[in-house]
Amino acid sequence: MIEIIPNWHPLFVHFSVSLLGLSVLFFILEKPIHETIMGDNFLIFARYSLILGVAITFFTVIAGWSAYNSVDHDNQSHLAMTDHRNWALATFGLFVLAAIWLSLSPRLKEGASIIFILYLSVATALLGVTGFKGAELVYHYGLGVKSLPNKNAHDHTDGHAHKHDDVSHDTQVDDDMGMESMSLDEVGEKEATLKDSPVEHEEDGITRQRLEP
Repeated sequence: MIEIIPNWHPLFVHFSVSLLGLSVLFFILEKPIHETIMGDNFLIFARYSLILGVAITFFTVIAGWSAYNSVDHDNQSHLAMTDHRNWALATFGLFVLAAIWLSLSPRLKEGASIIFILYLSVATALLGVTGFKGAELVYHYGLGVKSLPNKNAHDHTDGHAHKHDDVSHDTQVDDDMGMESMSLDEVGEKEATLKDSPVEHEEDGITRQRLEP
């Protein structure tokens, strides 16, 4: 079986957000063109998106509950995870009620009312908050992450434009801090030692050493 870290919740949640979000969008777009063929198509798409979105979200909630009880976490991330769970359950409940409302109301099959659109807009706003809190669990708290990248094990021979802090920078910082912690006499002795050290230079294709004057 395909292994998805931490489980199937990250897969299902994308379908939930997209289908439920598009549903309310097309209910709104259908309103001003209700009497046209395009309006009829928008209404059909919106209705089926809502029903299908709620059905898939049922599996999203199950997978999320499994992740809630299985991923490694600490006290701080547990509070954030519980907060995300509570928002998710409340949001799911609102969309379930919307799907029931749509199925039982003959008028909604002909066109969405303003009250129904406002109700879905509130539910979609909660969906956005829930999605944001879910993203925080991964990108802020690191839940469900199998490993973190090691920036020192990556070079840029492939032409990447970005850069990471390297060891030489850290070494330079250590050297500067070491110089600051020395007394004036110690700094003078170190500078004298460096000044008397042989310096390599190339002359006539031959590498030679000379002392700084």
